[in-house]
Amino acid sequence: MQFLKDLFIATAYWTLPPGIKNLLKNAISGVVGAGECKEKRSLCLGANVSLKNKHKGERCFILATGPSVKKQDLSGLEGELCVAVSHFFLHRDIKTISPRYHVLAPYHPPFNFDDLQKVFSGFEQAYSDETTYVFGHRPYEFSICDFLKMYPEHVKTRTYFIDYSNSPPLDDQNHLLASTWDIGKKPFETRTVIYSAIQLAAYMGCKEIYLLGCDHDYLHDTKRVTNHHFYPEKEGVSDVDHLSAFTTERWFEEYYLRWKQYRLMREYLKSIGCEIYNSTHGGMLDVFPRLPLHEVLNDKQ
Repeated sequence: MQFLKDLFIATAYWTLPPGIKNLLKNAISGVVGAGECKEKRSLCLGANVSLKNKHKGERCFILATGPSVKKQDLSGLEGELCVAVSHFFLHRDIKTISPRYHVLAPYHPPFNFDDLQKVFSGFEQAYSDETTYVFGHRPYEFSICDFLKMYPEHVKTRTYFIDYSNSPPLDDQNHLLASTWDIGKKPFETRTVIYSAIQLAAYMGCKEIYLLGCDHDYLHDTKRVTNHHFYPEKEGVSDVDHLSAFTTERWFEEYYLRWKQYRLMREYLKSIGCEIYNSTHGGMLDVFPRLPLHEVLNDKQ
């Protein structure tokens, strides 16, 4: 049955127009859920229950890619539970920090399989076989799921998917519901990969979450479409085409929604006994209490 399903998906990919492909992907989105890849040649997309409370009571550090990261010494994170996102594998201390988890948001247009080749090559240079990958999935034309089916040599043993197809937005009515946060089903939709990392940390039972590199300072200059990361643009996957499509109005809308949803996340996390702090060096994000990284690391438990 799995073979027939994979054959159907592969045939559809090469023979059907994009619009029809996306309709079919939505129709079968129930089987493209969340799960662990247990074989090199097929994606096992079941429930993520093995991650539930896996790090209950622990603290974790979410490592984003804002320019502020260049101003911080992160070598003290060695041995800490770290969740890296996006292109953090380019960090100079990646081998020392050795994040336990790496999260990618659903890959969406204008990004494509060439971009994903670059990302997965970076994974293979930076990480060992002990790294766990958590990828967001939506039935986009160049999704990570389809990429791994086309290039099974990149499939890792510890790979999970979070299904965001038809996910609800986080709002005042659903933010305190445990089901809204359940990455084993369909959690609330993401506006940035940081959302996915916070969902993962909460699902794994972490009691403290510290954000690093979450500058969120695009409003300082809405016309700037480069140099939003700690690494040179040419080393990562360029955001120029994506960000060039944003108007000032679109940026104001985006930041209003992020700030509101971050506040709702803070309220939910507090309700389950989890505290979240912003340890980013600078930046605009003022929703979470600030706690400098050196103070956190000087208080190791």
